[in-house]
Amino acid sequence: MNVIPFRPRVAPEPLAFAIGARVDLRVGALASGVVRPRGEPEEAFSFSNLSRLLRAARMAWLERGARASLTLAVPSDIQSTLEADLLTEAALEAGCTRRSFNVQLNEHELVADGPTLAEALRARGWSIVLRGDPDCPLPFGARARALYSEVVIDTPLTPDPFLALESGDRTPLGRRLLAAKAAGLVVTAECVATAAQARTLAIAGIDRGGGPFAEAGLR
Repeated sequence: MNVIPFRPRVAPEPLAFAIGARVDLRVGALASGVVRPRGEPEEAFSFSNLSRLLRAARMAWLERGARASLTLAVPSDIQSTLEADLLTEAALEAGCTRRSFNVQLNEHELVADGPTLAEALRARGWSIVLRGDPDCPLPFGARARALYSEVVIDTPLTPDPFLALESGDRTPLGRRLLAAKAAGLVVTAECVATAAQARTLAIAGIDRGGGPFAEAGLR
């Protein structure tokens, strides 16, 4: 009699990720969460791994009691190799819906590689969040309104409260904020450290913020 050894199925190791909160700076309510994969991007963004990662992130977000939408932050060093079909199929396999899931792309790579990925994702019904570059190279005209729903920017710890005024701050940040508001985009500060900074940013016209201030408000 031949004996065939049975090898028990080994479950794949869970992929590491972090979920950061973004809150409405005016009322403090949770606005969205941002999923950032950890480890090697090439491994995380294979179809099966990405689907598992997004499913695990959704479950963790719901267990946290959060009902706001989730945004997948695509790492800049892998963005040019991704395909809209892979992201779409992995998101749908993970149970994500177009109303509750967004994709965050990096402006620097979109300038270098062209808007093909953003256009393809938008054509498939996903909302695109633009992670802004400090040099603000993309204009926010009709094309931006059609492609992006939100722009995420870096802000100083002590911002100028007159950023949103036509006669106020004329730095790249000030001009970008004015253009984004004119285009109807949600403007999010990547990292807000304190309540005082949050108040100033809200006065300046910035809608949402992440970082320590957002996380503290959810504890």
